[in-house]
Amino acid sequence: MGASTGRLIAIGDVHGCSHALDAVIEAIKPTANDELVFLGDMIDNGRESKDVLERILKLQQKCRVVLIEGNHEEMMLRARDSDADMNYWMNCGGAATLSSYNFPGKLRDVPEAHWALIESCLPYYETDEYIFTHANYLPDRPMSEQPPHELRWTLFDPPEQEPHVSGKPITVGHTEQRDGEVVDLGFATCIDTACWRYGWLTALDRRSGEIWQASKWGVLREPGEETHREKLGELIGGKVE
Repeated sequence: MGASTGRLIAIGDVHGCSHALDAVIEAIKPTANDELVFLGDMIDNGRESKDVLERILKLQQKCRVVLIEGNHEEMMLRARDSDADMNYWMNCGGAATLSSYNFPGKLRDVPEAHWALIESCLPYYETDEYIFTHANYLPDRPMSEQPPHELRWTLFDPPEQEPHVSGKPITVGHTEQRDGEVVDLGFATCIDTACWRYGWLTALDRRSGEIWQASKWGVLREPGEETHREKLGELIGGKVE
């Protein structure tokens, strides 16, 4: 259950962007009474997955940290099972993760403490007030009966979303909002704002509604500031994918 005396802060998909995570954590200034809920996909795509996991290990000494398994953590764990799973993960951002340890990186380069951290991830996290998971949910099933694919892989589609049977607001990541804006439906909120591309890493205090955002270069977002993707598009006169 969530700590009622402190803040309950969700952190979206970090995707190996340690500078963004540093900036957001510095702005939050977590204390021992706070609870940080990482929504999964802490690794892959960005260049600093090793550093991200190191930061999380240190955060565990400052405040309560909850880690949710994303599809990228699932792929990393499965990569140990077969060459096919390894190849799939490598093509979905895993190559960047292993390269953050060594080049060319191997699974054996990942220290046991980092494997243990990934293995400790939960499929979802539910408090008296809120629910957190990586990707999505079925509205008519309790969280304990949710299919793993729904929790880690299904995209968040605002027109199709419905309130959860528990009545609790749900916070997810996974589905990139490339405009850098949080999608808040009231009963469900998506905070994956595409940090590893040209967007932001988003942290949301569920109780107060306060939001912190930072770019992959570790610069906090100013009120009304566009994403870096939009800025680049303006500079070159077209869209940046």
